[in-house]
Parts: sequence; structure tokens; C-alpha cells
Amino acid sequence: MSRLGLNIYHRKDGRWEGRYIKGRRPNGKPIFGSVYDLSRKKVQQKLLPLKAAYCEKSMETKCTMPFRDYLLPSLAKKRSGRIKSSTYDSYYRIVHNHILPALGNTPMHRLSSQQVEDFLKDLQNSGLADGTIHNIFRYLGSVVRNAVKTGAMAQDVCEGISLAKPKQKVVDALSREEQQRLERAALSAMRKNDMGNGFEVMLALNTGMRIGEICALRWEDIDFGRNVINVRHTLQRLNTYGKDPKTLVVIGKPKSDCSERPIPINAQLLRLLQEQYSRTRGEFVVPGHRNFNEPRVLQYRFERLLKSAQIPRVGFHATRHSFATRCMELDVRIETISKLLGHSSVKQTSDIYVHSLLEQRFMAVHRLDQLATA
Repeated sequence: MSRLGLNIYHRKDGRWEGRYIKGRRPNGKPIFGSVYDLSRKKVQQKLLPLKAAYCEKSMETKCTMPFRDYLLPSLAKKRSGRIKSSTYDSYYRIVHNHILPALGNTPMHRLSSQQVEDFLKDLQNSGLADGTIHNIFRYLGSVVRNAVKTGAMAQDVCEGISLAKPKQKVVDALSREEQQRLERAALSAMRKNDMGNGFEVMLALNTGMRIGEICALRWEDIDFGRNVINVRHTLQRLNTYGKDPKTLVVIGKPKSDCSERPIPINAQLLRLLQEQYSRTRGEFVVPGHRNFNEPRVLQYRFERLLKSAQIPRVGFHATRHSFATRCMELDVRIETISKLLGHSSVKQTSDIYVHSLLEQRFMAVHRLDQLATA
């Protein structure tokens, strides 16, 4: 049958059929009804009141409910889907810490683009990082689009709203002199402690591994025959959302598929790994009182080493940045650095490390002296 107009068809039996939405299934898919007549115009006239009645009913039963009544079931649906526990934890914080307090009580038919823009301005004024605000808006936009798709909202109130590109963060990387002081402090701590405290810092500085990846590293992940560390897992403490205990340590897949990667072991690290293997017991390379160590414990030990080495306080992630920076100083190709770090793209690596250390800038400027004339 041929089709003329919006949802009006000319059937093979000569009649005209008009289709309209008369309801929706639990999954949001529409249920269609049909009207028939020998005239297309009469079918169109029959459709108008039916479509208007459905829109009015939809507004009354769905659009007037508070946004929270759509937002929370949407979040619960994500939890039952195939997403990582850490991803759901991120969504949960976005919803409960930011979207619900600001927009949760607003009826869905009253939610406007202006409210969303005001919400984003409040987030910016609160001092949240640009990247965090982008993540919140991205999640809100996905919920709103789905609400429009399922008929729970009449229009996409996030459409047309854009955020400025996040400002490039200054990378917290150690200078070569600071790294040398930190390494001396770490090696000294290793000699004084049977558990090898300080080893995790040497491991990070020589591999660029994330703190969660170091906590989850097992001896079975190290191939001494090929001198390769196979990054396969990460360790995190996540919220259990009202259960007892309130948080739980989870060992799962790394941040992304690209994060599962082999990292070659250099000569210095190989010697340290062999020493660590001889002094530790259990399956984890960096052991703790419960067989494994948590990221917060490693961060605490890292801060003590920084204080011992008289280095300004930075996060443990600075060891990862320092590893990448040392590689760049040695003119290692950016593609190779990206693979070693487990980034999803070379662009991600170059975006992070496009700002070189001040030390490198001094070196670049001083090289101009070589071109100067007498």
C-alpha cells in the first residue's frame, strides 16, 4: 500500500487507513490504533481528536509527575544492564549528588531549557571541575532524550545547550630532580620494611600503572620469562547503596578495553620485582594486612614518602604522569606512550601531555643560545 501524509496509508482494498498512538508498552514502545474510511480527508479528520486525546492523557499521567519519578527508575534500569560497577557508581553519584537536589521535584512538563542552563551555572559557581560538569550534563541529556523517545516528555530541554570545552589541566608530573629524591626515599623505605613499603612507587614510576591496577596486580600477572607485566584488573572500593557494609572492595576489569595491556619490565624494575617476590607472601604483588592493599592506603604511604623527600603534596597519579613525561623527554613516540598507558587513543595522550614541564621549556629556550651569534 502507498503512503500519503503522516501515518495515513492507501490500502490495497481501496480504503484509507490512519494510525495513531493509543498507549505504550512497559518498555516504552508505542501501541498503535487504526481508523478507516474511503476518503483520506475523513481519515485525517478522525485522527485529529484521537491524537489530541492521547497527548492530553500522556501529559496528565506522565508529564506532570516529578522528574525524580522518571530519573530514579531510569538509574535502576542501568544497574540491571551490563555496565561495570564503577560506571554505575559514577551514575549514582551524578544523580543523587547533583541532578536530584536541583531538578528532582520539578514536574516533567515544567522542566525547561532555562532551568537546565541555570542548573549548569550553579554547578560552575560551586567550583566543580569542568570535566565533572560535562559528565553530569551528558548523563542528564541521555535521560531527557530517552524520556522524549518514550513519550514521558514533550521536548528535549537539553537540545541546543552547549558547554565550553574543559580547560586543559596542568599535569602534576615530578621534575627529574624530584623523581630522583622520591626514588631514594622509596628505596630506603623498602629496605626498612619487610612488606616492601615504597615498592608501589617504584612500580608506578617505571610502568605508569594506575593506583587501582597496582593494588590488583597479582604475581600470576607477571611473566618473568618474557619480562612483561600483564595489566588485567583494577581494585576499587565502591558504594553498596544502603546495604551492610556500606562499601565493598571490588576487583574487576580495568578502566577500558585498552587498559588491559602488556608492559615491558626494565632492568631496574626486574631486580626490584625479584626482591619483592622473595620477601612477600600471598598472591598480590603489593600485599596488605588483608592480602591486598587499597588505593587509599597506597596514597597515604605515598604522602609520607613525599614528605620524607621534601616534595610538595601531589596525588599518586603524578607517578603516572611522571612516567609519561620521562618517556617524552627520551623522545619515545607518542603512539608507544599511549599504548603503555592504556589510553583509548593517541589524541587522549597528546591532549593530556601537550603542556610540557617548565623544566623542558627552559631547556628549549636555552638551546636558542646555540644559534646566537658572537
